[in-house]
Amino acid sequence: MRKKKILISAAEPSGDALGALLIQALSAQHSIEAVGLTGPKLRDAGVQSLFRMEEMCAMGLVEVLKKRKPILEAKRRLHDALDDSIDVCIAIDAPDLHLPLLRAAKERSIFSVGYVSPQIWAWRKGRSKTVARSMDRLLCLFDFEPALYPTDFDAQWVGHPIADRLPQKRTVQPRHFALFPGSRQHEIDRHLPIYLQTAALIEDARFTLSIPKHLQTPTLPDNVERTEEGAAAALTAQAALCKSGTISLELAHLNIPTVVAHRVHPLTYAMARLFVRHLPYFAMPNILSQEEVMPEYIQHLRPSTLAQALQTVKAPEADLRSIGEPGAVQRAANLIWREA
Repeated sequence: MRKKKILISAAEPSGDALGALLIQALSAQHSIEAVGLTGPKLRDAGVQSLFRMEEMCAMGLVEVLKKRKPILEAKRRLHDALDDSIDVCIAIDAPDLHLPLLRAAKERSIFSVGYVSPQIWAWRKGRSKTVARSMDRLLCLFDFEPALYPTDFDAQWVGHPIADRLPQKRTVQPRHFALFPGSRQHEIDRHLPIYLQTAALIEDARFTLSIPKHLQTPTLPDNVERTEEGAAAALTAQAALCKSGTISLELAHLNIPTVVAHRVHPLTYAMARLFVRHLPYFAMPNILSQEEVMPEYIQHLRPSTLAQALQTVKAPEADLRSIGEPGAVQRAANLIWREA
């Protein structure tokens, strides 16, 4: 019997992690072959790389423009791979890159699945019909998302994979803090100097800096230790300082006292504020909770302010019911295989 062949694309680190979990779930039960746009976790899961995500990964208007050439090359290779051997096309988030890919797959009668709903609830609300026309099925992480799409579109809530991570016992070490400046090089370049300045203002403390191994950093102070543990690096920390993104949701799930400090290129920020005026918060735990359970500082970051916040912040106790119950990845795998 021929293996089912999957074309999978992840354009940024959280998508790479999500895609790897999905491929592992599919591989555990079925005979598959997978190729696509990959990060290190998808490659470790056995996916043959058509293009490496690290070469084109960017977030934000200006940041994406700087990566235009590798993004176009990644897009070309993905579309070239859409031949009769592909049984399923799975594209994770990144709608500007992936909606045309999914649409092309659908036109070739290849079962096309979007994994992670575009944030149409935040901006570009009129895009729901475009998304619906572009794919056969959409797998949503949050419970309120399927209702945002046309009723005849197959959008299904599977839940968020962080719900699969059982609460872990914390052994807090006083004067220990965790730093999460980002998972892309431009985020490290933009956030880490400020995070290190913040750390320098907290006396008699040590810090764990969690970033992917392929990213570069300047020489770190003696009291800052680098790791690749992800959110687990904060289990012994008094509090965490992080960028906005999936990491803030992970830290909220672990109920770790967290301060969110995030900035982007000024033009990217101006565009975001223009189109997202109705959202009072930036960090997802605050959006889901409809209150500021994590102090968030956006764009104008002052180390003295962050240092004070980091030493006094309380556990968030966020409302995360929208992420659902454990089993999200397996539910997603089941909904993909049903049509494969």
